Amino acid sequence: MRPRLSFALLLILICPVMAHAQWVQDGTPVCTAVAFQSGGGATTDGAGGTIIAWEDYRSGTNYDVYAQRIDAMGNVKWTTDGVVVTNAINHQSHVVIASDGAGGAIIAWQDYRSGSSYDIYAQRVNATGIAQWAPGGVAISTATFDQYFPTMTSDGAGGAILEWTDYRSGAGVGDIYAQRVNGAGVVQWTANGVAVCTASNDQAAGLIAPDGASGAIVAWEDLRGGSSTDIYAQRINSAGVTQWTANGVSVCGAANTQSAITIASDGGGGAAIAWQDYRSGTQFDIYAQRVNSTGTSLWGADGVAVCTEGSNQYYPSLAWDNTTGAILAWGDFRSGTGDIYADRITPGGNLVWTANGVPVCTNVQWQNNAKVIPDGSGGAVIAWGDQRASSAQDIYAQRVDQNGFPRWASDGVAVSTASGAQNTPVTMLTDGSGGAVLTWSDLRDGTYTDIYTQHIDGRYGYWGRPDPVLAAVKDVPADNGGKVRVEWTASQRDQINQQAISHYTIWRAIDQSAYATALAAGVPELKLGDPASKFTGKAIRHEKAQATDYYWELIGEQNAFYRAAYSFTASTSFDSTAANPATHRFQILAHSNNSDLVNWPSNILSGRSVDNVSPPAPLFLTALRNGTGSNVSLKWNGVHVKDLDKYTVYRASSTGVTPIQANFLANNNDTLLVDAGAPPTALYYIVTASDIHQNQGTKSNEASVAAATGVGNTPAITALTVLQNHPNPFTGETQLSVGLPARGDIRVAIYDVTGRRVRSVLVPAQEKGWDTLRISARDDRGAPLPSGVYFYRVHAGNETVTKKMVIAR
Repeated sequence: MRPRLSFALLLILICPVMAHAQWVQDGTPVCTAVAFQSGGGATTDGAGGTIIAWEDYRSGTNYDVYAQRIDAMGNVKWTTDGVVVTNAINHQSHVVIASDGAGGAIIAWQDYRSGSSYDIYAQRVNATGIAQWAPGGVAISTATFDQYFPTMTSDGAGGAILEWTDYRSGAGVGDIYAQRVNGAGVVQWTANGVAVCTASNDQAAGLIAPDGASGAIVAWEDLRGGSSTDIYAQRINSAGVTQWTANGVSVCGAANTQSAITIASDGGGGAAIAWQDYRSGTQFDIYAQRVNSTGTSLWGADGVAVCTEGSNQYYPSLAWDNTTGAILAWGDFRSGTGDIYADRITPGGNLVWTANGVPVCTNVQWQNNAKVIPDGSGGAVIAWGDQRASSAQDIYAQRVDQNGFPRWASDGVAVSTASGAQNTPVTMLTDGSGGAVLTWSDLRDGTYTDIYTQHIDGRYGYWGRPDPVLAAVKDVPADNGGKVRVEWTASQRDQINQQAISHYTIWRAIDQSAYATALAAGVPELKLGDPASKFTGKAIRHEKAQATDYYWELIGEQNAFYRAAYSFTASTSFDSTAANPATHRFQILAHSNNSDLVNWPSNILSGRSVDNVSPPAPLFLTALRNGTGSNVSLKWNGVHVKDLDKYTVYRASSTGVTPIQANFLANNNDTLLVDAGAPPTALYYIVTASDIHQNQGTKSNEASVAAATGVGNTPAITALTVLQNHPNPFTGETQLSVGLPARGDIRVAIYDVTGRRVRSVLVPAQEKGWDTLRISARDDRGAPLPSGVYFYRVHAGNETVTKKMVIAR
């Protein structure tokens, strides 16, 4: 067994209170209700999870619309098999979805409830799955004749913008219309939608992308030329007014057919658009165009050729990265069977990777219907349908970096290879860490399609959540600071039936200078892919996450025990105070049992340690009015805590003094204080101790002086009482107060740490009460005693008290 680190820090295993989260191999079921579930889409819930909507035939008579939410760990959050979005009469189909920006979603569909034509309806569900608009949804367009195939995008303000193919003209040809609906379900533009394009002949197969200003850009296939479809686009602002040439600007008007468009916002008010293109007259190729916010084409007339390799290329998918430009993936027949290829185009329209694209998957049999999303680091995640194993389609995926190099296994990793067919991914969403969440319809039961989903991690393409998830960094309660409790949810591979995780390492962030100092001192620096055997003892590492540099030091390690969650009590460099928040960042790495080179980092989380233990109460407070004067001398025993800051003295004119501002007298660093100019009335005093973090302890005993001269109510002497010497440590002389319960001799003996007596003093025949003795730092011969720890023993009557003092020269 590999050696483990030994730490004095307390490690606590949290007993699991729930089963492991629900990502499972080959996909987590979203809906397996009777009959068919298919189509639809998914959007983010804004909290790392996904909201999925689909068309559902469980009624046995017509398709309805259902939805479900899955959290980041794969747990189903709403009713089993989904909540009903609409079950109006007749069919509801072609479901689309967009985030509402508040943890819920807006869902739209084409609706046949009228019984005579299809209309467009929509509904909003909140984060708990409850419908927010009218039962059955609100009408987006109920114009005459049919409205088909809606697509939708968020408007950035809690609502959505939809476009669709519209046959209201009655001429039997489709036009493009659009409508905006706000978060309350109220349509914002002309009733039944505004015209985006009503040019002659058919316009259809539209797609929509946000323009970043609460408007949208719509692209579509257009037959206005009469013989073959071209590509047109239009921008519509937040008020529903078209911004470019009436009926749209030409994106591509080349010869023959352009079709199967895909679109993505370019982050600058424009959009990138790609399509399959038959301009050669012999095969379909892949072309792309970028239009800016004014509708001007930026990549040449009729677009830039992305791939014109021999044989057909078809069904492109496009993603946009604001730094590196567009990444396209497509199905490719150059080998005689379908493969997946990809390429990157700079914002200026230059192809970056190998001419005609780099191979993403060229495995045997068919790969088709690629889907691509940005990975957040200039690359992309690409998924596709794959028949390498059988005639039934599976789903595979690959991550490529900004240079076109694959990051995962050759020819991709399996997302689902369950029995039956897994249809092409309905939706793929980024997980924000280079991975993805995929959703598809699935025929594994052999009779009806169901809805399944899966998370693929960004580092190695493993299914589920192999990365641990930091849940909290909490102050350790009732301690003197210096520690926090780091809590995390286990890797989903930390299960007894998998035993894929061997251990976790715990890391605390340091600044760059501390990192450089450790590096110069020879502390090992670890890098991605280093074997787990190097993650022992002292170690540091550096990583860049989302353009931020993080520097880490290894502070602990925990074996994997197939738990749902773990906790580690970690030390901190300093505590949080009002003046300095003192935030510390932490991260957990899960290490694979299967490969010495594989590990997964958690998210990064911050927390603070706080000193929340107050000093004890000072003891034996005494008060003495000096004759008939106005000065009162106060004395008390000091408290012994390493972070002591001060003593605070409070005074009142009646008994029952409380430590409030109205009674405040003075702060003091010593255990002696003179209340100069004290009133000649009866006075009452208490003292508290505070530490450097301003934790104030409980109050001392109460001491008082009367209006007349003399000692007030010093502590009652019922036995020999010796107060701690003062000052302590001391150099030349110290004093100690001795309280005698009866008249008698006082003998003081001083011993060094070896037990050798070095000084003996006899004070004969002292009266009952308090006496102050002065002790010099010399032995019985008068020679100075060296610095060090000494013990003094006070004997009177039949009683002896022993205390410690320190001489510091």
